[in-house]
Order: sequence, then C-alpha cells, then structure tokens
Amino acid sequence: MSLDALSIDVYQLTTLIAHAASGRLTDDSLSMSFFFRKLPKQRNYVVTAGLRSIVEYCHSLRFSSAELATLDAHPILGPALTTPFGKQVRAALAAIDGFEGDIDALPEGTLAFAGPALREDGTPLVVAGVPLTAYTPLLQVRTSLPLCKLIETPWLSRLNHLSMVASKASRVVTAAEHDGVLRPVIDFGQRRTHPHAAIDAAYAAYLAGCSATSNLAATHRYGIPSVGTMDHFAIQACERLQTPVSETESSFFRRFCELFPGNATLLVDTYDTFRGIENAVHATDGKLTGVRLDSGVTVEAVKRARKLLTDLGAPHAKLFLSDGLDEFRVRELATAGGDGFGVGENISCSPDAATGIGAVGKLVQNASGKLTMKLARGSGKATLPGRLQVYRFSDHDLLTLFDEPPPLNGTPLLQPLWRGKKLLNPLPSPSATRDYVQQQRAALPSHLRKLEIAQSGSAEGPWPIKVSKRLCLVIDELVSAM
Repeated sequence: MSLDALSIDVYQLTTLIAHAASGRLTDDSLSMSFFFRKLPKQRNYVVTAGLRSIVEYCHSLRFSSAELATLDAHPILGPALTTPFGKQVRAALAAIDGFEGDIDALPEGTLAFAGPALREDGTPLVVAGVPLTAYTPLLQVRTSLPLCKLIETPWLSRLNHLSMVASKASRVVTAAEHDGVLRPVIDFGQRRTHPHAAIDAAYAAYLAGCSATSNLAATHRYGIPSVGTMDHFAIQACERLQTPVSETESSFFRRFCELFPGNATLLVDTYDTFRGIENAVHATDGKLTGVRLDSGVTVEAVKRARKLLTDLGAPHAKLFLSDGLDEFRVRELATAGGDGFGVGENISCSPDAATGIGAVGKLVQNASGKLTMKLARGSGKATLPGRLQVYRFSDHDLLTLFDEPPPLNGTPLLQPLWRGKKLLNPLPSPSATRDYVQQQRAALPSHLRKLEIAQSGSAEGPWPIKVSKRLCLVIDELVSAM
C-alpha cells in the first residue's frame, strides 16, 4: 500500500471540506507555483531535483480503501466526512485515479536562483515600500482544487529534500575540482539518514556530479554507479590469537587484492595509518589501486601518506579520503594531494542547510481566473502573481507572464511536462541530467562557482533576476487593490 496519498497535512483536508461547503469542490483550472524565496545558507545557486519522484507520484496518486478507512477513523476528519459536504469530499478522494492537470517545470537539474527583484532597467523593484524578492519558478501547475490541496506537501517534500542534497553535493564536487583536476566524489551518506531518503540522496548527489554511491539500492532503482572500498570490520575479523595484527592485516590486504585486481583500495587506518600503508604496499607487491584514510585526515597526514607511497614504490596508488568531510575540507585536502573523496552526512543530510531549500507552493491564479499574490506587508515576503515563464540569458534571468512575447536570445526554462493524465516525454537519464548540471555549472560566472557567498551590491553579486514591465504593472495593480 502506498502512503503517498496520505502524505499531506491535516489542514489540507479540513479546508477542503470547508471549500466543499462553499460550493468550490468542483473548481477547476487553478494555478499553483512552486518556488523558494531565498537561497539557502552558503549557496550561490540551487540544483533543482525531485522531478522524477514527482512524476512517479503523479502516476501513483490514488486512495486505497485502507487509507480512506484511516480518514474515517480520524477524530477530526472522520466526523466531518459523515456530513453532506464531507461525503462529497470523500467521494472525490475515492474517485482520484492518478494526477490530472497541466505541469510545466524546470528540467531536472536546472540551476535556480532567488534574490532582489530588478526591473528591466536594472533598478530595484519595490513593493509597499519594501524591495521585492524574485525567484526562478521550479514548477507551475494547473489542476482542480482538490488536487491542489493534495499535491502541495508531497511535492514540496521531494523538491526540498532532493534539491538540498543536490545543491550541497554540487559544492563538494566543485571543491574537489577547484584547480581544474577532476577528482571523484562518492556519496557515503546512507548510514546517516532514513533508508528511503538515502536512495533519493544518492540520486540527487549523482545528478550534481558525484561519480558514484556506496548505496546498492540506488543502482537497482536508478542505475547509478555504486562502488566501495573495505571496512575496519573485515580487518578486525581476521585477527587471531597470538598473531600480530600487522600480519593478519597484511594477509587480508593480499587476499583482497587477489580477489579484486584493479579495484583494491585498501583501508589502512584500522591500527596505524602509516604502518598500514607499508603493509598494504608490501602485501600486494605494490599492485594495490589505492589506500583509503578514514581517521585523522589532515593536510599533513595526506602529504605524509603521498610521500610514503612514493618512497615505497607505489606512486600510482590513489589516496582516497573520508572522515566526516565537507566541501571546505575537501578543497584543502585536494590541494594537499588527495585523489578522491567519500562524503557522507555532509551531503546526504546537508547540516548547514538541513531544512531543504525553503521551497513553498502558492496559489497564483484562482478558479475565477483572478491573478493573486500573497503579500505580508513590510516583510518583503511576497509571491509573484500568475503563471510565469522565466528566460535565461548569459548574465541574468527575466521573469515574464506566460503569455508575453518571448524576448530575443532568452532561453525559456519552464517546459511542458505533463498534460491531462500523462507525461509528455520520458525524462532524461540520470547520466544525461548529470551532464546538464555540469554544463550549467561551468557556464556560471566564476564568482558564483566559488564556495564563498556572492555579496549583494558588489561587482561579484548574486545572479540578477529581472521582472518584465508587464509583470511589474500587474504586481503594482494587485498591491494597490489590497
């Protein structure tokens, strides 16, 4: 039984019953926009991810009899569903057979931005005395009122989590490549999060440039490459009474290299890192692929390990590093001579921006066709009204209403994804999306590829987002009527 249909907040059904009492249960062609108002901490851009999972949701959306029974037994919803209007809602829920409506979306992996809204002439867009924030819309949807209520929370869960992971992974990958040398980053994060979230995290990290994951389930589900080294358990399990551990460690290294020639990256820090390196080289006659350091990994340790490998006649052996790394440590360790990195919780859990990308879903046009916007006066916390299109130029984005004539030389980012009850075209493969992310990242201004944050008001400021004259007029009209 899928729990997707019930992955919603209770208020979405209580308000749906209230809408039914107002005669709005059959309202159709409402438009919602999914976006984030500001960039997460320490981010110059967001790598959007979650579209594949949303498409899976669209195919599977329906309420099972058991899920409806859960609603019937709910202490708040149950009694309300026995009223005349509640019965209408229950019948509407039972009749759902997949998502139906129109979805336009950024292609999976598109870089998205948020920041000060600018008029087309580059001056700030001020609303009610406060500078407005503009953003790259991630998804725009036209569907019925009941489906609007059902999709908001589960779609945001997907967008927030996967985009969070992809954006963090992009920073780590950038750090590993900071001097132009491609060094692999492998997702090691599945032990630090829920098993289902770990699979999504491995997918998102791969889109953002990680070369592989340790998670075999991600290979099974998405075809993502999975690799591994070895663990301390394997070496400790070979210990024998009255036998030096250096002997049993060397014995395991030798056997492992024989079993996996060309893929033997040996974990050398079970007892003593540098003695472990010596044992690894001698036990394998220098045929090891590399060594992995997972404890006390510092710049000095990496330099010492590199020199030791060279002195022992194994200069070809790669230094693969783990040990709670983040993008800043990866950058310094890459400079010191690290050849590859295993990064766990600092990708899969993104602790410096652990609540996602701040994505929200808001109504932008109601069933009567009225454009609408949320405006918390004095806060700058506003939504942009109506269905939009965003055009990307080499140095800025331009937001327009969806039916405005396209500007010259701008690339429209929101693409038709779903119409009626079906996906229009198959999604690109994860590897194709990964290439797409890399191309966009390479095209960014150099200051936006840095780990440090672009400073507003400087020559190296955030990515500019301009708002068309017509959209500015609509915003001014709506605000003046509030």
